Amino acid sequence: MAFNLMIRNPIIFLAFFLLSTISSIAQLPGSGNDTSIYKVYGEQLTSLLAVRGVPGNEIKEILDIYEKNAINSDENFAKLLAKIYPGDKGIGILFYFFNNDTLRTVFFEPGKVKEVTRIAVKKEKLLQLSADFNHVLGLYSASDNRMPAKRGLKPEAPAPSKNLSYEGVIKSATELLIPASFDLSFKHLLIIPALNIGTIPFHLLTPYKDQSMLIDHCSFTIVPGIIDLLGLRVKVLKMATKWQGDIADDYADNYSFRDFDSTRFTLSFPLFINNPDYPSDTEFSFPDLPGAKKEIQNAMKYADEYVLLEGKNARKDSVMKWMDKADLVYFATHGVADAEQPMEKSFLVLAGEDPFLTAKNIMDSRKNFKKFPEMVILSACQTGLGRSMEAGVAGLARSFLLAGSNHIIMSLWNVDDEATAFLMGRFIHYLQYPSLFMPAEPLRRAALDTRKKFPKPSQWASFSLFGIDY
Repeated sequence: MAFNLMIRNPIIFLAFFLLSTISSIAQLPGSGNDTSIYKVYGEQLTSLLAVRGVPGNEIKEILDIYEKNAINSDENFAKLLAKIYPGDKGIGILFYFFNNDTLRTVFFEPGKVKEVTRIAVKKEKLLQLSADFNHVLGLYSASDNRMPAKRGLKPEAPAPSKNLSYEGVIKSATELLIPASFDLSFKHLLIIPALNIGTIPFHLLTPYKDQSMLIDHCSFTIVPGIIDLLGLRVKVLKMATKWQGDIADDYADNYSFRDFDSTRFTLSFPLFINNPDYPSDTEFSFPDLPGAKKEIQNAMKYADEYVLLEGKNARKDSVMKWMDKADLVYFATHGVADAEQPMEKSFLVLAGEDPFLTAKNIMDSRKNFKKFPEMVILSACQTGLGRSMEAGVAGLARSFLLAGSNHIIMSLWNVDDEATAFLMGRFIHYLQYPSLFMPAEPLRRAALDTRKKFPKPSQWASFSLFGIDY
């Protein structure tokens, strides 16, 4: 029963983590003091939890329950990964840690530490990387007419780096983020980000000798943190198998990973929210999204049963009424990310007198919902953004995960209606067929299809999976 509590709110397992990091010391040759690194990472996650509004009593409760486990070194974390992931499927895990103007990257295979690197880099330079991507992809000019904007204000784009070029940005990001030992043998990456790294379009990176893109050979998932990775992975394993153990047990000794090679995601009872009647009396103006209707119609044909809320009917109370009954909720609307107040002022736009579904609303819903949609599609601009902190980004996507979802399809920028409708249609199509690395691999295939029809990277590389894969 205690373990079920952890699994319902896997991020809260961090509380135990903070206690266990001081329990023992293990070092890799030349890697420095792992324990101090993991201890600082725990402190960074604590700050992130506070921003996300996790109650202190939940942290204390988990501290009392999970004193026995320890995640205090690269080697110990690698051993835990081997208990929940197979070592023969081409899975790699990238753990980024930022502290004191240094980015530390650990590249794991399940059960093995492959590579540890340290790169001296200022926080400002990492944050600038996101702005430079936006510049070279032409996003600031392309989105002027479709982005929500504060009335009476014309947003100014941040200044680009000197001598900026598309090729230069891709090369710099690839060298900074992808380890030298990564190669074609890896078919899926689990990425545990620091700062804004989770908002980088990894699809576009070129880590191969022939300069092909990551999307050509490898899917990826942005995992919110170490604790989310372990907790959510155990959650999906328990849903799909007969395993009733603990993370401390050896899963592989009792159940074959081959029993869980591939899966599919059928739309049994989705909730669709389509182009609400946007409010006209707020500080923002919201352009109409005519392509949203086509996007939702493409998805509806795959559903057994569904609820559709659109126009004036897409109110917050109606969305909340149906959300805990749906297996998937699909938002085709506007979104706003706020770096200063990510819980109160990051929101999805709905209709009615109270039109903003905030990150705090989503977090608070876990108090009342019996369950939460397993998958959430946020087909709205900037739903992957928020406040960049040392342990990652606090924003809308994290709130859905903490409320109980496993998979959040999030966007990093606003994409034109036609390209989004096509990509999401292909994504829903591929969900229906068994696949490894579900739903990251269906998303990769959808992006590849979209690239053929809409070749500009800005049109197909915006969406990524936040959460966990099967």
